[in-house]
Amino acid sequence: MPDDPDLRGVYERIIDGVSADDAGVLEGLVAADLIDHNPVPGQPSGREGFISWMHGMHAAFPDMTGAIEDTVVEGGRIAGRVLWTGTHQGEFLGLPGTGRRISITAMHLVRFEGGMAAEWWGAADLLGAAMSLDARLEPPR
Repeated sequence: MPDDPDLRGVYERIIDGVSADDAGVLEGLVAADLIDHNPVPGQPSGREGFISWMHGMHAAFPDMTGAIEDTVVEGGRIAGRVLWTGTHQGEFLGLPGTGRRISITAMHLVRFEGGMAAEWWGAADLLGAAMSLDARLEPPR
């Protein structure tokens, strides 16, 4: 499949939809049967799970916004680096809201099919986020 520069536009609209906590926007951009390769614990499958994750992040960071810093498009895939910022108001990583403003860098690889996100791989710097919230890190028992 040749490179499709419009994938950048679709990816940008997804990140904007997540920033706005707008499930309606995602319905036209994310496949109903999306395969999320890195779901959070308890996340439902498909687009509904992705939307559930989004709502959960906005419960923790009501003003969360994403800024795309890099993208690479090849074939029907896009790799992106996003900086998420927000104010920690609700539970996140088991920590109650602190009122602190934090930044979390995330890397995504997204495969598109028919102009919609069909598979999503994501990795975020959760250790850095926890450290910026002064989380006490202890080994599992």
